[in-house]
Amino acid sequence: MGGALLLALLAAARASEPNATDLWDFASPSPSEPAEEKAPLFPTDLFTEEQRRSGAVLFHVIGMGYMFVALAIVCDEFFVPALDVIIERLAIRDDVAGATFMAAGGSAPELFTSIIGVFVSFDDVGIGTIVGSAVFNILFVIGACALFSRTTLSLTWWPLFRDCSFYSVSLLVLIYCFRDSHIYWQEALVLFSLYGAYVLFMRWNQPVERALKKLIYKNKHGNATTSSETSVGTNPPTTAGPSKPAPPAAKFRHGLLQLMIHTIDPMHDGELGKVDEKATQLHAIASLKVLLEATKPTAGGAGAAAARHTAQAKETPLDLPNGGLADVQLDVIEEIGDLDEDTTPLDMSWPSGFRKQITYLLVAPIVFPLWLSLPDTRTPRGKKLFPITFLGSIIWIAFFSYLMVWWANIAGATAHIPPEVMGLTLLAAGTSVPDLITSVIVARKGFGDMAVSSSVGSNIFDVTVGLPLPWLLYGIIYGEPVQVNSKGMVCSIVLLFAMLIFVILSIACFRWKMNKGLGFTMFLLYFVFVAVSLGLEYGYLHCPSE
Repeated sequence: MGGALLLALLAAARASEPNATDLWDFASPSPSEPAEEKAPLFPTDLFTEEQRRSGAVLFHVIGMGYMFVALAIVCDEFFVPALDVIIERLAIRDDVAGATFMAAGGSAPELFTSIIGVFVSFDDVGIGTIVGSAVFNILFVIGACALFSRTTLSLTWWPLFRDCSFYSVSLLVLIYCFRDSHIYWQEALVLFSLYGAYVLFMRWNQPVERALKKLIYKNKHGNATTSSETSVGTNPPTTAGPSKPAPPAAKFRHGLLQLMIHTIDPMHDGELGKVDEKATQLHAIASLKVLLEATKPTAGGAGAAAARHTAQAKETPLDLPNGGLADVQLDVIEEIGDLDEDTTPLDMSWPSGFRKQITYLLVAPIVFPLWLSLPDTRTPRGKKLFPITFLGSIIWIAFFSYLMVWWANIAGATAHIPPEVMGLTLLAAGTSVPDLITSVIVARKGFGDMAVSSSVGSNIFDVTVGLPLPWLLYGIIYGEPVQVNSKGMVCSIVLLFAMLIFVILSIACFRWKMNKGLGFTMFLLYFVFVAVSLGLEYGYLHCPSE
């Protein structure tokens, strides 16, 4: 119903476009007029076309890969920690912070790629990157989490239902906006307002979840619990009292620089680094806390259930660092708080081991300028200078994104690959690899809901902020709608919506378990999407709307 209302508002806005144009003094061209081709605002390349075809294009490909690493480092080591300080200073709730600041931190490369595509390269590279990244996050990331998880993870239905509902409405509105290859400022504004609705909903997420579950399970005994209270373990109890929510996903984010140099092999199951050890301890403590809470009598009376969970607690020995059961029961909330707030500043020391030393030298041209120009907000001194780090990180992300899109355009032009295809495949995967690594590590710690929810949640930010914000700014600044010229992009978005439905059905068919079968299914769907999208772009397949 909400999606139908939004589409009706869009139709009314488009119908009143001439009046709205007079109000804003926009000179909107008629869709029937031929689109004026704008030259990209990139500098002249150092190499000629002939030199690039003779092999010089390899430098641009290497430069693109280097920018992928640079974007991951500036986001992980400076931008996200600065956002953590802002969240702390403003006392923002974890669920709202996750939907706003943390989503912005994880999706900053896609956002700036979209901005550059609209204002600099004047093509659909940003749209392709966001659509491709969305499919990569939904299918490839979830598939990798299922394949590389140590055990079969159980998922709860609420986070997936909540995020997929908002995401589905966003995609329906996006499909409507793309129907005539012109994006008007009213359409961009409606799409952007969906993000505000999502943030407001996240503010009341837990009360709504409790009320809905109470309504669904009204004939069952016990208190309804929220997904944040039960998602810490793979087998959550059905009855539990009030509990502190699990820590936000951002706190589990492994920086790419840490993974490359100073900590661990993310696939290693033996000797764990400091970050993994803390996450393992937190998982064990939080799981035991759920079991302990389940043994408390409730107003509705659940003596049999409490006895069963007491027996489970006795039969499930947990190797906790503090030893005693009573100590953990009394201090568990303080323990979670201490582990959650444990942060380590950027370590610039010379590493041990030949491979790590080579990696250190390779990333030094990226890390040292960042380290010299941006205060590390994880130190007491840097925490006071968080505005400098925040604004400086945005400038660095914009600079790295500019170089990435520039070199991608040159490499694509040399190989006769359209910008939309570059964004849909290479740029989408490159900007999403850090999130892939983080999600796999989180899933291997037993937080299946956190891994899935972060994948879908970042897509909501991309579609409702990464796309409409540049379109809205372009309409205000230039006084005309944004022209999107990709032949198969409409069908790619429709296909993305279909893949979202397939994901939900696949998870339901596998009984809400993240196992190997689900992982292979997700990979198969991802490669089907890429193949069909490439067929649409190159004309081997034809979109019915054309």
